[in-house]
Amino acid sequence: MGQTNSTAESLQQGAFRPLQQDAFQSLQHGASLKGLLKPFKGKGDLTQFADQCQALRAGLKDLAHGVVDQAKRHPFSLLPVRLIEQNTAVGTTFLRWQHISNRRMGVAIWADMIGASKTPESMLQDLYKMELQRILLNMQMSLMHSIAKQAAECAEKMGQAEATYHARLQQHTNPSHKQQPQGERT
Repeated sequence: MGQTNSTAESLQQGAFRPLQQDAFQSLQHGASLKGLLKPFKGKGDLTQFADQCQALRAGLKDLAHGVVDQAKRHPFSLLPVRLIEQNTAVGTTFLRWQHISNRRMGVAIWADMIGASKTPESMLQDLYKMELQRILLNMQMSLMHSIAKQAAECAEKMGQAEATYHARLQQHTNPSHKQQPQGERT
């Protein structure tokens, strides 16, 4: 056990700087589970919440870009694998490992690089930290996208419910506009 710790400490390269609390500081002001677990009063509250989630997603995209920028620098630029941003059709960005020569992607590419004897031991700790950062950012990005999507869909459903409710109230207050059966409309 002691040998493993001393080996890990000696392998710390220090070229990769994982994101620290201060990097997330500006995002934290808008993010809170308390914001999710409250009695939304209607469509407007949910639309606003969806917008906040989308803004947080954009902030996470900026953080991911910074991680990719680090991965492009020396000594990581010497590796046959790179960390890239993959943009989806809905505007979400995920970090992926990609092999330079054959463009294959996935975590298996990273695992192969870690296991390869050609990968300098001095880089292993940084590559491990980079992978942990990638996993975390991808999870956060996915959550913000899903929550924003759900909030927007809920706001739309609330809007439909409101329209149905008001249409019914209009029938009650204006009897001359009572809804006619489907086949009798003019």
